[in-house]
Amino acid sequence: MKVLLAYRPGELRIAEMEKPTPGPGQILAKVHHCGICATDVAIADGTLTLGEGMNPIYPVRIGHEWSGVVVETGSGTRRLKVGDRVISDTGYSCGECEPCLEGEYQSCENGRPIGTTGNCWPGAFAEYMLMPERLTFRVPDNVPLDEAALVEPASIGLYGLTRAHIGPGMNMLVAGTGPIGLGGMACAKGMGIGKVILAGRKEKKLAVGKEMGADILVNTTEENLKEVVMRETGGRGMDVILDTTGSVELINDLLDMLRPSGSIVIPGFYEREVPNVRLDSLVAKNCTMIGAAGTPNMGRKILDMLSNRHVSLQPMITERYPFERVMEGFAAMKAHNDRRIKIMIDFPCEGGGE
Repeated sequence: MKVLLAYRPGELRIAEMEKPTPGPGQILAKVHHCGICATDVAIADGTLTLGEGMNPIYPVRIGHEWSGVVVETGSGTRRLKVGDRVISDTGYSCGECEPCLEGEYQSCENGRPIGTTGNCWPGAFAEYMLMPERLTFRVPDNVPLDEAALVEPASIGLYGLTRAHIGPGMNMLVAGTGPIGLGGMACAKGMGIGKVILAGRKEKKLAVGKEMGADILVNTTEENLKEVVMRETGGRGMDVILDTTGSVELINDLLDMLRPSGSIVIPGFYEREVPNVRLDSLVAKNCTMIGAAGTPNMGRKILDMLSNRHVSLQPMITERYPFERVMEGFAAMKAHNDRRIKIMIDFPCEGGGE
């Protein structure tokens, strides 16, 4: 089977690998779609710097935002069958260590992210994807498979927001117009959150955010974000801020926009130390800062929201390329930064299943 490897920093290759056979408790899926993540690009370029123990080990078979159709099942599988349309969690967890037994699968002592850092599980830029059945979830019949591939980035934003206890009547600021921010915002809207301010620098991306439920758009190259926030909240500040920018320069301003006892959710990596953060303001206002890198089982909740039409993630797909042109897709991540949100790679698939 053909796979995409970040062979070494600065070098992407399409290579041939042996098609895997599912073992006990595993499924093999034919990949239909895989989105390009900014982390994929950073691994390919050799610029990802998340700290000790979190660096890529080259060559890396990248890709973690995928969907496909089950083509084989191993012994002992019970829940999934050949022909089922599926997505997976974003990481492997053993299910047996102390954190797993406590339900903290994201802290698994034997955990492996999919297609990213360290001793990762082989990624989804491949014609076939092998996964444990228990970490793989059936996509409802009325949810398109390309939209299902968007669940992973949306789940990161939603995971952080659920820990901020979002609900009706609350206001929220989303800083950044990438898939994690827009996907998390759409899910929050589906759960009934109140006024949402979306801040970014690119008009075309802000327009997609409007389509996905943002109430107020702020182009930060033209307007003062803090002035807008205080005007729209009567000087009180935001109940919840979702900061997906990874901007060192912005963090102090966002803390100033947070109301007393509010929450700031940070799923965007800074990839460097952040000096001179005014944490005293966080303490003095009894605020909560929440890191969010995703967690297992969140995807199932979003699939349900998609199936019941509470959320639509489809507008985030702004470009798509067939797998044989995947290199063009990676180049477009940089060249089309003014307008791209999610670039989707489509794999040739016989027999439908969409």
